[in-house]
Amino acid sequence: MTSKILLPHDGTEISDKALEKSKEFAKVFNAELFILHVIEHIPIPPSLILGNDRQWIAEARRSIAKKLKEGWLKMAKEKINPVLEKENIKFNTIVLTDEQPVSEQIVKFASDNKVNLIIVGSQRLNKISKIKALGSVSRKISENADCPVMIIH
Repeated sequence: MTSKILLPHDGTEISDKALEKSKEFAKVFNAELFILHVIEHIPIPPSLILGNDRQWIAEARRSIAKKLKEGWLKMAKEKINPVLEKENIKFNTIVLTDEQPVSEQIVKFASDNKVNLIIVGSQRLNKISKIKALGSVSRKISENADCPVMIIH
């Protein structure tokens, strides 16, 4: 049975650091690497939706999500995929767009795909920022995932 590693990647430098660690683990365990990008759903307050605006807003959301997906897949194709191909690492790039919170989508993907390890990047925070970060994605993943989670700073 092939091991599976999940790397949630948001295009940031810290996600690139997590990618480096993911490559190391994928090589050692001959694992398949899932690189997951989640496009966050941004709710529109009901007070901003008037008359027929609901349909227009829904269409605008779909259009924006499509552009974000295309942009991320292009970045992955140019920046991430060649490195993994060069190192003969089995990988898949996936983009999700859903109304669930990002952390829930990541945990669900890991569970549905029987992932053995999640490697996620997280910014180091100072004391005040830590208080504000009670809802951080990496923390929620680590608390809710069925598999081990490695947080890269």
